[in-house]
Amino acid sequence: MASRGTDPETEERQLRRRTGNDAIGTWLERLFDATAELVVFGIPALLFVVLFNSATLSARTIATATGFIVVAAAVMRRSLAVGAEWPGSSTRLTVGRLLYFNAVLLAGVVAPGVVLGVPGAPLSALGLASVVGAVGAAGFAPVVTAVGR
Repeated sequence: MASRGTDPETEERQLRRRTGNDAIGTWLERLFDATAELVVFGIPALLFVVLFNSATLSARTIATATGFIVVAAAVMRRSLAVGAEWPGSSTRLTVGRLLYFNAVLLAGVVAPGVVLGVPGAPLSALGLASVVGAVGAAGFAPVVTAVGR
């Protein structure tokens, strides 16, 4: 075997299989997965917010998305058990995700203004928006189970 200019120890280390993620690595992986799902399937709602060019709506959208992503990652990791596991992918679920995620984002943008009746984005409105996102994420797996895949 021709030497590639490295010692045998380095060669062995490079050939070893990598072990799985630790707890923090797994948590970060789930956060990225949840973020990707929400951003990809939530594009229509995100475009709606961008078209209005409003700092208030943008802040509420970010708060809703943050609540959704954190809870979705916990459900995916099974740190938060809300019934069934986070659903996998299927054609029917793609349409379901598109409708559900956009409804959650839009509810998080609209609900603080309707429920609290406050203009702008005070902390109470942002808190309510993040709760809407969190509840939306926690409710996704049970809704899919109830409706069926």
